[in-house]
Amino acid sequence: MKIVFFARYLPAEGSTTHIYAVAENLIARDHTVNILSKGPGEDDSAIRLFEKAKSKGIKFVKLPFPLHGKIRLLTRFRQLATYLYVIPFALYQLHKIKPDVIHAHYPVTTYLAAIYRFLTGKKFIVTYHNMKIPQHIFNRKADYVIAISRELERDLVSNYNYKKDEVKRIFNGVKEQDNVVDEQAVRGLKEVNKIPKDRLILGFVGSISYRKGIDILIKGIERCKHLKIHLIILGDGNIEWLTNLINDSEVNELVTLIPFRDPNDIYNMIDVLILPSRVEGFPLVPLEAMMMKKPVIRSNIQGAYDQIIEGENGYLFESENPIQLAKIIERITLNPDVLKVMGEKAYQHANLNFSENMMVDKLLDVYKLTCMTSNH
Repeated sequence: MKIVFFARYLPAEGSTTHIYAVAENLIARDHTVNILSKGPGEDDSAIRLFEKAKSKGIKFVKLPFPLHGKIRLLTRFRQLATYLYVIPFALYQLHKIKPDVIHAHYPVTTYLAAIYRFLTGKKFIVTYHNMKIPQHIFNRKADYVIAISRELERDLVSNYNYKKDEVKRIFNGVKEQDNVVDEQAVRGLKEVNKIPKDRLILGFVGSISYRKGIDILIKGIERCKHLKIHLIILGDGNIEWLTNLINDSEVNELVTLIPFRDPNDIYNMIDVLILPSRVEGFPLVPLEAMMMKKPVIRSNIQGAYDQIIEGENGYLFESENPIQLAKIIERITLNPDVLKVMGEKAYQHANLNFSENMMVDKLLDVYKLTCMTSNH
């Protein structure tokens, strides 16, 4: 199958790593994938991900999509003009590629697929990676829509005019990792990164941003200064803001900051992952940690109840509630033996429900359905 993905741009975040993972898996199954997008921009982490994806055989075509900054009347007009300017470039590429499947990963790019559908009868698919995406002129109704969580599935029917049989729920999935831990190697990693050996190690992996709730995590850690804990934060973003939060909370000795890189060695060093996000789609980081037999503490927002079985493979806390988070941290610090059992259950749950191969199998079923019902 020849498959085209539309993505407005490719930042260093979960939706991009999801797109790349799906594309790589499809290529391994002898499909062809072209990603039509603005590209990775100028962010170093995004560029590294982009170059790695290219090396895996993914084909990229650059389209002049606008990058959203502060929205004012003039910039809104420029964005409108730029979206219109993209049309002939996109149609030319689609005519050249002649895809069997068009899959938009940004709803704002669906207008291009809708124009191509009008011209050729080729139906298309869109994935909604988050809830509350604005509805405007460029967001056109797809023939099938993929919801990555139960909450999003309900939202698409009630607020986006999709019928139940047009919505296909497919959870994001991750590759199964080699989770055999070499204790000596872990001790070496801790020495290199100056991580204390006699403490419970908490981990955060993700962009340093308000959306990811890093301030909630630091407030939770502030309430746990009396405990034998240490926090590793792996990520890029608003480092100055984070540093100020750490200084103001006086938890400098309890936190290690590491610039973003492949997180597998971080998962090996930590005892539990914490995801305090305010907004998520269906985050991959908890699943990656669970595949490495690490339990997860996360805020009770979208996707949380699909990923976490409370008290069995992790814990949930009320979003925006650092006090509740601190109580969970205290509980596991005083009884760390539960984490190994929870880690095993986390792995079993992730492997059974959220493997990458299972995700792509279901996605291919939707692709085949779309091909069968398209007019040629």
